[in-house]
Amino acid sequence: IELHSSSAFSFLQGASLPEALVERAAALGYPAIALLDADGVYGAPRFHKAAKQAGLKAIIGAELTIDGWRLPVLVSSAEGYQNLCRLVTRMKMRAPKGEGALALDELDGFTSGLIALAGRPILEARRHGVGGMLDRLVGLFGRDRLYVELQRHLLRDEECDNEALTELARAYRVPIVATNGVRFATAGERPLFDVLSCIYHRTTLDAAGRLVARNAERYLKSPELMAELFADRPDALAGTIA
Repeated sequence: IELHSSSAFSFLQGASLPEALVERAAALGYPAIALLDADGVYGAPRFHKAAKQAGLKAIIGAELTIDGWRLPVLVSSAEGYQNLCRLVTRMKMRAPKGEGALALDELDGFTSGLIALAGRPILEARRHGVGGMLDRLVGLFGRDRLYVELQRHLLRDEECDNEALTELARAYRVPIVATNGVRFATAGERPLFDVLSCIYHRTTLDAAGRLVARNAERYLKSPELMAELFADRPDALAGTIA
């Protein structure tokens, strides 16, 4: 199950409408798909409606900006949706449109009904020390509502980080889940995503460099392709079903 996809409601950080993601997921035979847009649930109503019509289970969530990095969270209950909305509202009420961030401590007391996916950004939170960020997330969410997230976009540095994440997951006894960090429904939408990325960063395609996607791998892949990509990590694939 793809548990980490973003739509055009992520404001220049996703290239496909919620309906397009659902249509693609249905064509690929997915029974469910999750939508995690940036700092909001703006696309959730259209996503939920399209999924219901297509016979898919819609899983709602968001990527929450935490002190300059993003923490993906999934909603697992009505209380979780309430907590997610409270956190987003707190962030938005005190910042200009399109800006804002939460301090990690602000999640305390608002994580019930939410499942966190701790990916590569936790490796960059150096000020917390090696493993310190994962340790704090375990304290906030508990081991039953926290997964270490692995992604594979055929990038060498990404695989090195996956090894570090796997070691952290083992050390802190946190399960692993595989996602593709989807930003567009099909690989053919990568050029559109690059244009949106340039608008987001206020630059041009010629000058963007690594501000745009390094390849077109962040599309909604089939369950079979994801199973092939993570053939050596059956635990990460099983985590999505769980």
